[in-house]
Amino acid sequence: MSRANALKAPLQAWLAERRHARSDSAEHHPRLHYAWDADAAVLLVDYSPLLGMECLHAVSHWASGFATLRYAEGLFEAACIRDLWLPFQRDHEDAAFRHWFATLPEELAQALERLPARRYALAALAQRSEAVRDLILSNVRLCFLLHHWVEIQGWSEQQLIALAGRKQTEILSALGLPPYRRVLRLIAKLRIGEFDAYEVDRLLRVLREEATCNALVHEPELSLRLVKILEDYPWVAGRPLQRLLCEASNRTLRDWINDSLRMGGEAALRELRRCDRPSRVRRLHERLIVKQIEQDGNHRRRFDASGHLLAFPPAPFADTASIQAITTPDALQLETQLMRHCVASYTDRVYDGQYAVYKVLEPERLTLGLRLRHGGVALDQLKGVSNRAPSPEAQAAVEHWLHEQLKVARS
Repeated sequence: MSRANALKAPLQAWLAERRHARSDSAEHHPRLHYAWDADAAVLLVDYSPLLGMECLHAVSHWASGFATLRYAEGLFEAACIRDLWLPFQRDHEDAAFRHWFATLPEELAQALERLPARRYALAALAQRSEAVRDLILSNVRLCFLLHHWVEIQGWSEQQLIALAGRKQTEILSALGLPPYRRVLRLIAKLRIGEFDAYEVDRLLRVLREEATCNALVHEPELSLRLVKILEDYPWVAGRPLQRLLCEASNRTLRDWINDSLRMGGEAALRELRRCDRPSRVRRLHERLIVKQIEQDGNHRRRFDASGHLLAFPPAPFADTASIQAITTPDALQLETQLMRHCVASYTDRVYDGQYAVYKVLEPERLTLGLRLRHGGVALDQLKGVSNRAPSPEAQAAVEHWLHEQLKVARS
């Protein structure tokens, strides 16, 4: 008898029981209903009150591989436990659920509950493969990364099982990571519960840089916040600036770093690598702004084949009396000099159609930067003299203007 057929009888009995229960009383607070069939060792789940249609599942115990059968729209069909979004919870409030969950070996449950996702999928694999089970118990974070990578690559379950049985450094190689024990020690420090599928891709990109891994060997833990910083600024790994960025409560430090790199290039990068306090980054930023202001801007101009000065590409929105596009590199350099900030460092991005800059005249004098990407427009920066923040009234006025422009553009 197939596993699905073995589940059909208890699911049919549960279906009749639930229909009878619903006919006797109205469901005032829609919720999942669980039942435990001890004879068949099957968990029964009724999703009907939540979905507004009959939908019930039967899930076998762990030793039977969590086989799953669904009843919906008058049909019984095989399903997958991953699609049920069941809680991974040993102390669940429902006794029926606790009976079923207890069929999962405790040491396996303890290892898997650290993960943010894929727990039942890995538990089911562990029942079918001793190699997967051993990897979960010895390095559950690496097993999680392997399962994610195999799924992304479209590899088969048998390929995953074969990889799980190899040395852990060889698994690192299959993931495209440096095949060293120090990388395994880094993975053991992951706050893995913070990483969803998108963030795991980010993590793998960061860990593929061997220099980054080498610089992180003394880190007590690897958080998602740290991984995001290292993706944007891999050169801060192991340096004081890494700690400063992790501790920063707002974007000011990042803005100083980004502006300094645009204005100063490699020379600024060398200085930033030595910065051990926010004040040193701020002073570098201020020094580079002064240098920008003192430049004439000629080196930023672009010319056509005939030697004529090129204006910027057309700005996304037409001028108004109070908000006007800056259309030439000379005008952008003048804006830097008048407003005493680094907007002229955006010249290349404006020329390349990635950015647009407007001067705001009312309700107060400001510089507005718009980020242009894939046909979309987003507010990037709104700054006053010397990068002062705008007043709430001015911020609201500019945001209203942008909202109205976007509405017109979409119509």
